[in-house]
Amino acid sequence: MNGLFFKSAAALTLALAAASGWAQAYPTKPIRVVVPFPAGGPVDQTARALGAKLSTSLGQSIVIDNKGGAGGLLGADAVAKSPADGYTLLFSSAGALAIVPHLVPSMPYNPQKDLVAVTQALKVPAVLVVAANSKYKSFADLKAAATGDASKVNYASAGSGTTPHLQAELLKREAKLSMSHIPYRGAAPALTDLMGGQVDMMMADIPVVLPFIQSGKLRALAVTNARRIPVLKDVPTVAELGLSKAEAYNWYGMLAPAHTPPEVINKLHGAVGAALRSPELKQQFEQQGVEVVGSKPEEFASFIFAESERWGALAKAVGAKLD
Repeated sequence: MNGLFFKSAAALTLALAAASGWAQAYPTKPIRVVVPFPAGGPVDQTARALGAKLSTSLGQSIVIDNKGGAGGLLGADAVAKSPADGYTLLFSSAGALAIVPHLVPSMPYNPQKDLVAVTQALKVPAVLVVAANSKYKSFADLKAAATGDASKVNYASAGSGTTPHLQAELLKREAKLSMSHIPYRGAAPALTDLMGGQVDMMMADIPVVLPFIQSGKLRALAVTNARRIPVLKDVPTVAELGLSKAEAYNWYGMLAPAHTPPEVINKLHGAVGAALRSPELKQQFEQQGVEVVGSKPEEFASFIFAESERWGALAKAVGAKLD
């Protein structure tokens, strides 16, 4: 019996040593980063910029794989079901991890159990925008009009259950606004109708609408950040408007399949953090109005849980559905 125990212990020690050595050697082949949204969007662009830096620091190619559909569910599910070896990762925004799970009756994966957090990369404030020629010159103007009859003021979104939709609903609740929701299939057609005067307002991630604000096609009335944003320094925050509970952010982060070795997670966390702190990426993100985070894996995991609780409750309250 004792001999069997010592043989088993020795085998376990050798296995652990082998696993440790494998983790130290990681990566030895290209890494696939799944972006659960179509190419060209802000999450995809961020993943590609980050991937270029990671390729240099990790010494392996980073292959971006766009696997869109169902609000990010399809791509996240593919990663959740991938081998837990660090060679398939997920780079996603809040939707697939904190919102979509509350909109689907039968989820194919559990974000809390089937994925492991690496790091929250960025915090992305939203901005309330109207057309440049809108009669609403300030948030006060909009609030004065959005009282009583909800048919008087409407707002566009990239779709029911998207982060901008719920951010607008949060603002609507906290400011006691009466507005009707007009969901679109994506931000592009919503922005086209907003600039054309077919809808009154829209909430959107700052990088999505910043070029239109800077070119004079849109007017920004408020940002959902806690403090003013340098690239929109003249735009008040919701806190300044007395609506601190309407502070809300989209966010981008990296995750891996559950049971990925901790040594691999730590190595990825360090590499992503170093890339985010590089002068080139820091400048790029600052110019887009977003904030670098680089949180620890356990911090990101707790954050995802809290965000899921917050957005899930609001999605249920407003009857959001996955388009």
